Amino acid sequence: MQAHYEARMQVAEADIITRCQQGDLHAFEVIYAQHERQVYRYAYHLLGNRDDADDVKQETFLRAYQAIGRFRRDASLQTWLLRICGNLCRDKIRSWERRKVAATDLYAEENQRPTPPESDPAYIVEKSETTDMILRTLNGLPSLLKEAFILHELEGFDYTEMATILECSSASVKLRVFRARKMLKERVQPLLKAR
Repeated sequence: MQAHYEARMQVAEADIITRCQQGDLHAFEVIYAQHERQVYRYAYHLLGNRDDADDVKQETFLRAYQAIGRFRRDASLQTWLLRICGNLCRDKIRSWERRKVAATDLYAEENQRPTPPESDPAYIVEKSETTDMILRTLNGLPSLLKEAFILHELEGFDYTEMATILECSSASVKLRVFRARKMLKERVQPLLKAR
């Protein structure tokens, strides 16, 4: 049943891409509707800022629209869009570094979320603090490791798809994920013990 569903989705995606390449704007609207949330989420995880993530999302789809005629279909549409998004995020981060813009807390917006209506406020506070600590630690990883960790652990991509997005080998991707996990563990464990 799952294989039949995936085959139908591939046919539908191929049809939509063909229609886009023939200039059908409605077909591109379908692509945008299907992928904009994941592209935004990926950009947000890499950049940590909603406005920047939204800008990158818009630029990703603009570039995709301009280049859809050259899309070779050697990767999935989703992978292609995330590759564009990742490249734009890396460019933005490099521009921040060139200007020496220091982000004091890329995940400050996470602290502004409303308190869930659960019965144990202490648990909620502890969970929130732990999540914030892990996100800040993740932000401190080298960008290649951070991006690999986000794609694998948060976005659920397999190593082959990640290799396409990151434009490197599967072995390199596996090593990056391994190193990211190790660094996170080394950095988070002492903080959790200190609590």
